[in-house]
Amino acid sequence: MRFWKDQSGMEMLEAAITTPIAILVMLAIVNLGMVVYAQQAVQAAARHGARMGSVAQQCPACYASSAAQSAISDAGIVQNASVSVLAPGGSAGSILKIQVSGTVPNFLAPLTGLFPGLPGDTFKVQADSTFRQEGW
Repeated sequence: MRFWKDQSGMEMLEAAITTPIAILVMLAIVNLGMVVYAQQAVQAAARHGARMGSVAQQCPACYASSAAQSAISDAGIVQNASVSVLAPGGSAGSILKIQVSGTVPNFLAPLTGLFPGLPGDTFKVQADSTFRQEGW
């Protein structure tokens, strides 16, 4: 009976059970934060590129693409970033539309076998922005 009442190793057992779970939760929170930050970065880059292209007087698509590429590379978190011009603008009042996309690494990729709902090695982030071409 004395063996069943002995509590000397319970703290160590509880720590051994909860520590891996706590580490997994913290990694998931960091991973989610990176994805949200990357989504905000591609949105800001698309908006910046479209704005720069909308005020350009010559080759608005060139200015928009260059500004968006510069903005997304300055963010530093998005890998394999690509910038597409969906509508080139041109004359005053026309539409200029820029799309920025890329990927963010998934730290929890080795656990995809344990948790079937997790995506693969990367998360895809994408945003587009539309401005009207200004002219004067």
